[in-house]
Amino acid sequence: MGYPERSRPTAGGRVSLPVAARLSRKEHDMSAVPTPTTTLALDEINLASFDFWARDDVHGALAKLRRERPIAWHQHPDSGKGFWSVTRYDDVATITRDHETFSSAWGIQVMTDPEDMQRLSAIRSMISTDPPRHTRLRAVVNRGFTPRAVARAEESVRRRAREIVDVVAPKGEIEFVSEVASVLPVAIICDMMGVPEADRSHLLGLTNRLLAGGDPEYGGTKDTLLKAGAELRDYGLRLGRSRLERPQEDLTTTLVHAEVDGEAMPPEDLGPFFLLLIAAGNETTRNSISHGLWALTQFPDEKRRWLEDLDGRATLAAEEIVRWATPVLHMRRTVTRDTAFGGVEMHKGDKVAMWYLSANRDEAHFADPYRFDIARDPNPQGGFGTGGSHFCLGAHLARREIVVMFTELLRRLPDIEAIGAPEKLRSSFIHGIKRLPAAFTPVGP
Repeated sequence: MGYPERSRPTAGGRVSLPVAARLSRKEHDMSAVPTPTTTLALDEINLASFDFWARDDVHGALAKLRRERPIAWHQHPDSGKGFWSVTRYDDVATITRDHETFSSAWGIQVMTDPEDMQRLSAIRSMISTDPPRHTRLRAVVNRGFTPRAVARAEESVRRRAREIVDVVAPKGEIEFVSEVASVLPVAIICDMMGVPEADRSHLLGLTNRLLAGGDPEYGGTKDTLLKAGAELRDYGLRLGRSRLERPQEDLTTTLVHAEVDGEAMPPEDLGPFFLLLIAAGNETTRNSISHGLWALTQFPDEKRRWLEDLDGRATLAAEEIVRWATPVLHMRRTVTRDTAFGGVEMHKGDKVAMWYLSANRDEAHFADPYRFDIARDPNPQGGFGTGGSHFCLGAHLARREIVVMFTELLRRLPDIEAIGAPEKLRSSFIHGIKRLPAAFTPVGP
């Protein structure tokens, strides 16, 4: 399929550049977008390989798995250790809800193994626990992420978004990830946690290393992951100690004065709590925003529809951005007892990867799943999880950040678009975009 060239504005005038994967259709032609294909044979598809996730036919390969081998065994090319890949929405949702058979207690990434658990123990947070302990720990921070609490943070989100656009508006060309997408979520979660402005860029760098997967730019090894996690944990402990002495109106103060099982939260829980909230509050939302701009560039008709009613279409558009982006590619569970699932025999200790990226394109749950449709409704997207006790704690906040950031961007810079393909993070865990050049007509102060 060929793609047309289109003009885009820059500070220096207008030039024509190809926009990859632009959907060619008439104004409201809703003919189905074809299912992608892959050149890989079924046995050549290996979701354990970091190289697989750099391919252009990832969605074609996932579609092939859903059709022909929805539960597949995949082995790491280097270690020979492997896991079960689960690619259909219903199977992912079933495993999510069965914590007695599929446990979170042995880690949430497929790249970690049992021998890593002692080293990981110091940074394991509530995300690596099962009910009932998970339920008790979650209740401690839940009050900071309820819809009512997010509504209270609304003005802060709007103020930060306006400030971000104020800075970039006169430039005409920007690196979208570092200048827009990563700025808002790290500002908001650090505001909530009470992190000083001077420390925020350092914490952003640590979360990049913690969730870098196999990307050599950020270290890309288990050692760099563990070191970054330990630094985030230690920072949280130091901040927590300061809040014990000088309480403030922030979530860190709430945590250090909370009780778990009738006792004060122990330090071994506080540090990982901080790590989880900073990392999850930053990485997932910023990648949703980055993928959102790329999607609006690929599907300019959808962007035009949104511009026709910015506020009215924002809620559904944000939900579709999360489905399209699926910022967390997978979550891992570990089998606690021998079981038969989906026609395969799983054994105690087996790792299971629930591939949300595949679930979010499952034809059984989404009509025309390869169309980016800002008015998609219903949209049972699994970008925040598919239910169960581990459903994303910050989903309400993430939705508001996406809505506010894009309505502010599109209101002030309506012709903003990507002018080059995204540079992907080399990871099987985070669906990351490292860099994305963007351009728009400059707007003066």
